[in-house]
Amino acid sequence: MTQSTSRRRRTATLLTATAALTVGLAASPANAAATWETLPVPENYATMSLLPFDSQNAYARTMSTCIELCGPVAPKLWQKSGSTWKQLKPPTDVAFETLAGTGPNDLWAIGRKDIGDSVWHVHRYDGTKWSSDMAPDTKRLEILDAEAVNRTSLWGVGNTRNTRWNPTVTHWDGQKWNTKTFTDISGSFDAVDVRSATDIWAVGYRSVSDEVADYQPLAMHYDGTGWSEVRLPATPGKINVLREVLSNGPNDVWVSSDDYVWHWDGATWARRDLPTAGLVTSFANYGGQVYAGVQPEKAGDPKLLRWNGTSWVTDTSLTKGTTVTQLATTPDGALYAGSRDVWSENYLSRLAPPTAG
Repeated sequence: MTQSTSRRRRTATLLTATAALTVGLAASPANAAATWETLPVPENYATMSLLPFDSQNAYARTMSTCIELCGPVAPKLWQKSGSTWKQLKPPTDVAFETLAGTGPNDLWAIGRKDIGDSVWHVHRYDGTKWSSDMAPDTKRLEILDAEAVNRTSLWGVGNTRNTRWNPTVTHWDGQKWNTKTFTDISGSFDAVDVRSATDIWAVGYRSVSDEVADYQPLAMHYDGTGWSEVRLPATPGKINVLREVLSNGPNDVWVSSDDYVWHWDGATWARRDLPTAGLVTSFANYGGQVYAGVQPEKAGDPKLLRWNGTSWVTDTSLTKGTTVTQLATTPDGALYAGSRDVWSENYLSRLAPPTAG
């Protein structure tokens, strides 16, 4: 379950496509008869992060892509109602690198105003007006991903800057923030997935030395009482940062780094790497099956994959674009896909909720 976007993710970000391709889905009984509906995009030739709620409502963040030389480009915030997108102009102190929320009248906007800004802002939009800054700590806490569970529960992950960076989780309970920093670990969380109040995963990296090449995977699980690390095998001398996570329950968890895909069955981690070279941009669960959106390294490689229980298989039903930049599901079970082509033109597609039989 993911109701968020972030500047790095997945489960709900449309990442910048630096390669020319994507990975594909394979048809299954749940979606064999379904076809992708092409939807309007708020801005073309722009990177896009989508936060959909249902077939009529969504928010999106876009950042224009420079085809030729251009000056600084500011991100834009959009709201979808029906088939129409309109640009929102938030107050000047509102940043929106990460979007999270539960509906058109419940939007969280989190981030910095620019790369050089060390102040992280958290604002909330009720469909009419914006809150004042609600950040739990503007001086040290970076929230890199967030997920809204309901109107009184938001989970954010990132790091706290002390003498070094320490992975940090913060929770808004409707009244206040409760923040936990893992001071015994040097590193950061990059992504969070909330399955329930007693089943939450946060992933990122731990730094085992001062060398960037020694960044190793970090995955932690919350059972409603406390957080515990679920250790993955290390790859010494190689950067291995977990950037995506999808939880279908405590015994079915998927994570990925730039080079590896891992599956947790409740007892052990097993490698489930992609069949072709490429990066997983996001995971999604559609019709009870796991899909991976991919940024392929080589032209012609698939952009959407489905796990059939033993291996990844390609789905060619999504024809738009050459790279899947984001997969996102909505509470009604629909699957949204953001994709881009080699010319940076972007597309938005929707697969209706699966029907039985």
